[in-house]
Amino acid sequence: MLVTRRAKALHLYGTPSDRASVEWPWVDRQLTEAGTYWVVARASGQPHPRPVWGIWHEQLLYLSVGSPALLLALRDGAAVTVHLDSGTDVIIVEGTSTRGAPTSPELIESYNRKYDWEYQVSQYGELTQVTPARILAWRSAGWAGRDGFQATGRWDFHGHP
Repeated sequence: MLVTRRAKALHLYGTPSDRASVEWPWVDRQLTEAGTYWVVARASGQPHPRPVWGIWHEQLLYLSVGSPALLLALRDGAAVTVHLDSGTDVIIVEGTSTRGAPTSPELIESYNRKYDWEYQVSQYGELTQVTPARILAWRSAGWAGRDGFQATGRWDFHGHP
């Protein structure tokens, strides 16, 4: 199935951003190279971000989720938000999760190469897939971003299997 990614203006404080556009290749590279992905899933009680390992492959995010509580919250079709470490060069993935789909040997090989690890599906379970509905990104300047937004971007995704 063909996946389309459509750029849109990111709204800042309720109005479309007039800042320069964040370029998609930068976003794609950040998602590919990230070491930690912070995951928040709607759950009973107080949801909180959890750091996990993962890989970005063909516009899908595959996460190694070890926490039983997070796995429970990431049931098929659950709303999920994932963000990277930086608070000034920000990337936020909003989408839905899919658990238990067979993880291809190529994905496991990519994961192992990235983390210098030996991921065993039989021991850790299948990777959890996050299908993006939208990705938000911005780059800000100054300490803690206090000098404001320099570039912004938003992409809506359609057509994932």
